[in-house]
Amino acid sequence: MNRFQQAQNQLQSVLLRKQQYEAELRDVEKAMGEIEKLSQDAKVYKSVGNFLLQTSRDVALQELKERKELLELHIKTLSRQESMLREQLDKLRDDINKELARIRGGGEKQQTGAAAKGGG
Repeated sequence: MNRFQQAQNQLQSVLLRKQQYEAELRDVEKAMGEIEKLSQDAKVYKSVGNFLLQTSRDVALQELKERKELLELHIKTLSRQESMLREQLDKLRDDINKELARIRGGGEKQQTGAAAKGGG
């Protein structure tokens, strides 16, 4: 049961991080789309801490492209972890159900055996 709880907690953590990366990926893709609409000589600013720094359109696009690739890699990795954890949870759930069935089955046999002895 402890391993099942731990796997559930890990899965929740993975799903949360995956959602965060997916949201950031959507933001990056939206920013890329907007920057691509700009002319080559348009002023582009990026946020660096508390400052906005001017950069070129092409540099901004390149940085966003790199960030997009990194986010996609993180999402792919988390998807694999999610899949593995779901498989692990399914196996643990089956193990728990088998153990519960064994315990229930054993308890019924003991009761049936006790009733047979008492009735004889």
